[in-house]
Amino acid sequence: MSFAKHATLSLATLLAACVGMARAEAAFTVTAEAAREDDAYELRLAVQVPQGHHLYADSWSVRLDSTVVTPREKLPAKLIYDPLMDADREVFGGSFTARYALATSPCKITVGLQGCSGAICFAPETHAFVWTGSEIRPADAAEAAGAAGDDEAEAAWLQGLRITASASGYMKPEAFAAFLSRDGGQPTRDGKSSATSFAAFTNDPAQFLRERGWWLTVLLIVVGGLLLNLTPCVLPMIPVNLAIIGAGAQSGSRATGFWLGGVYGLGIALAYGILGLTAVVTGGFFGALQSSPVFNLVIGVVFVILALALFDVFPIDFTRLQSGRGPSGSGAWLALSMGAMAALLAGACVAPVVLAVLLLAARLHGEGVSGALLLPFLLGVGMALPWPLAGAGLAVLPRPGGWMKWVKHAFGVVVLLMALYYGHLAWQGFRPAGTPAGDGIVAGDHAAWTARLEEARATGKPVLLDFWATWCKNCHAMSRTTLRDPAVVEALEGYVFLPVQAEKPGEEPARSHLQALGVSGLPTYLILE
Repeated sequence: MSFAKHATLSLATLLAACVGMARAEAAFTVTAEAAREDDAYELRLAVQVPQGHHLYADSWSVRLDSTVVTPREKLPAKLIYDPLMDADREVFGGSFTARYALATSPCKITVGLQGCSGAICFAPETHAFVWTGSEIRPADAAEAAGAAGDDEAEAAWLQGLRITASASGYMKPEAFAAFLSRDGGQPTRDGKSSATSFAAFTNDPAQFLRERGWWLTVLLIVVGGLLLNLTPCVLPMIPVNLAIIGAGAQSGSRATGFWLGGVYGLGIALAYGILGLTAVVTGGFFGALQSSPVFNLVIGVVFVILALALFDVFPIDFTRLQSGRGPSGSGAWLALSMGAMAALLAGACVAPVVLAVLLLAARLHGEGVSGALLLPFLLGVGMALPWPLAGAGLAVLPRPGGWMKWVKHAFGVVVLLMALYYGHLAWQGFRPAGTPAGDGIVAGDHAAWTARLEEARATGKPVLLDFWATWCKNCHAMSRTTLRDPAVVEALEGYVFLPVQAEKPGEEPARSHLQALGVSGLPTYLILE
């Protein structure tokens, strides 16, 4: 071997040793212990930050299994100028202890962090522990590899960028423009903006609960559920609701109408609550049911049958659903099932309050608060509130006459249009996946994603990701209204706009992509920098 090769090999070995020593000296250590307070446990994470080093606050994360949890007390972050990022960053400049609520059931604890010294930035680290229900131990190699895999998946998609803001659901032009400017109380990852109670709740529901208490939190959830009746997924169902509740109610008293509307509302509350409960417990994608072509086909067929009945093609006498002596079983079951169907359709419209409730329920459930699983049902209760009153009001309308025939036919037109819409969704779902619309990409296409992020990085602009699907009514509503608003169009000039089409969010490869970025409903907007 020549002298040059020996010298090169020796130099490489020396450099590797120096890097290894630098890493050893600069290692951030995390120790975990469980402390018992009364009948509850508390997780205490002691973090050692060496002199002259710091951890980035936005890189710090703690998960109990798959649920991200928030500390009981604000962590000691300070704002410094980061010359590497040429921006102000919040950091932890010294050792600290973070305290979290801990459930009695066993779980995996995953701590993610990343930090720098004055001259070296270290790779993101993952520290894994296992809570057995009575003690905490370090995770073994296999368990730690699984924990690191989650962070590596996120890093593989972000590719050196970071999520600086996020929002979900339909937003009016003023609110979306404020979100783009990172002002005005819209939900952001750093949680610095909370102009209103609703904005504060959707921004950080756990912090809102700690500061405002249970009563106001529950009230906001119920009111948020009430407002879900105004989403594009629920509004088209109103003619069907009125046709069933109204026809049955008019054959009885005001009390009968109230009861029938209440049963309809019960169907909404139960089905919507079960949808939310499933998303919380399984970590699944809320609203993904409408990505199923079979589901859309069944809904389309049901609407065709209802439309034909409203056109008197074959008789379904809604007025016989109730008798003068009281509610009948057939009427109750029809009202209950139609309420459940309305809730299933409403599940495709993801409003910010919905994701906030699911996030809060998941966090509290991870901390051992079993009653948190009832929070999604409160959204359903809010949705159900108007319908008992609607049933009682419809009971005192004039008795059916010739004019009611035209009203019924008008309802039939609306229901038939809905049947065509869901039939079209089913047809699209059964077709092979094609190319994305416009300049967007398909969720899970890593090659296209990487190429588009490289193009965006070259412009120096932040990236605005728009996760959408053809079956998402709120997505179409945003495209028709908010995204065409002049103020929003002007604000978008400061971004690289990248639509990401997620037609089947519950299937691979889209599922891994969405989970890595924390997307749990459509539409979702993320800002990457």
